[in-house]
Amino acid sequence: MIGFLKKYRAIPFGFILLFFIIEGLKYVDFIRIDSEEILVNVLGFIFWGLVISIIVHAAFFHRKERIFYWMIASWTISLIGFMLGRLMDYRVLGISCMFLLFISSFYILWSWYLQKYKNKNTITLLKERKSILIKMIILAIIFIVMLIIDDYMRVPDNPITFSLLTLFWLGVFYILAPRFFQKYRLLIIGLYGGGLVLFYLVIAFLGTRTHSENLDLFIMFLFPIPLFIILWLYDQWKWFQNLKADKAKAELALLKQQVNPHFFFNTLNNLYGLAKRKSDDAPDLILKLSDIMRYVIYKGKESEVKLEEEIEYLENYIELQQIRHHEKVEITFNKDIQESDILIPPLLFIILLENAFKHGVDSLVKGAYVNINLEVSNRQIMFEVSNNYDKSAQSDSKGIGLENLKKRLEIIYNNAFTLDFDIQKETYNVRLTINI
Repeated sequence: MIGFLKKYRAIPFGFILLFFIIEGLKYVDFIRIDSEEILVNVLGFIFWGLVISIIVHAAFFHRKERIFYWMIASWTISLIGFMLGRLMDYRVLGISCMFLLFISSFYILWSWYLQKYKNKNTITLLKERKSILIKMIILAIIFIVMLIIDDYMRVPDNPITFSLLTLFWLGVFYILAPRFFQKYRLLIIGLYGGGLVLFYLVIAFLGTRTHSENLDLFIMFLFPIPLFIILWLYDQWKWFQNLKADKAKAELALLKQQVNPHFFFNTLNNLYGLAKRKSDDAPDLILKLSDIMRYVIYKGKESEVKLEEEIEYLENYIELQQIRHHEKVEITFNKDIQESDILIPPLLFIILLENAFKHGVDSLVKGAYVNINLEVSNRQIMFEVSNNYDKSAQSDSKGIGLENLKKRLEIIYNNAFTLDFDIQKETYNVRLTINI
């Protein structure tokens, strides 16, 4: 509970601060609240309360830094100065302090975002990228000119003020989210440009308006904001999904690189044994090994291969083992393929077959067998390997082969596969089932 309160303490601080700000602005006659507009008042209080809470949260992020006190001081001075400017009817003071309040809020949010999510310091960044500082100065000039024009002209619904205000917020949007702005610039400019045109038409032909009509006109400029937030969230979600996909591809590539040396290491050991005995089977073994290497090197890097190619690869591997073991092992490979043009990841079955020889056949002096079954029907692949083994010759250490296979299956097929093991006294059976 205490941890929860610490994490979200900015929210009560933000709403309490908003309450005092509202009372102060009412006191200096800057805002007037219609008691009959209950829903509008509640929604407005919640909206601005959350906005101020975010600013407070961003400020608390810097609480251990010296700049934290400058943030608090600038906010306090700008609020008090604005209210004093209203009380004394000193427009320059009021406008300057309102601008200082905005700049302080913007800097607090920007500094929090850069340090928390980009691991960058704002002062250092501004020194490195002077163009951002220039854009901020231009926005500051637009904001000050807008306030001065609105205050001195005292024209209701001043078109110049609304035009500058729209330009100002577009500029803020461009600085805060430049990539998002560039991507959706036509939509953003079109919505706000259309809003300005509609605003000019309303003030030109409607004449006097009620408070409710004024409120509707104001909401019109706020309406695109939820749309932009939804678009931004969608972009972040899409970026996150692409990031996960890229991570999965990189992990798959790494696992494949680990599978290939694992197989070649064992095969070269076999070849070394034959060469040492000066066996006549060594040339055939080398030739068969070259076929296997060709498949692993060229097909192994692809994301998918035809099932027929994978079967041919397994058959080459089986022939290689038969050359090595002569009459020592009995191997059967039964295939029941009822569907054609099936695509699977390369090197998917070899680990299960290789383990049957490594932990089964190699542990026995005679009477070894390996039975392989491959069935494809109803969009399902079943690959099963059964072999006998000498239990006394087994070690407790686990190789990387099965672990890599499990990781690959999880990445590629998620929950659409099962990998079952049935270990008896002298028989080892493994079955892989994949729904495709």
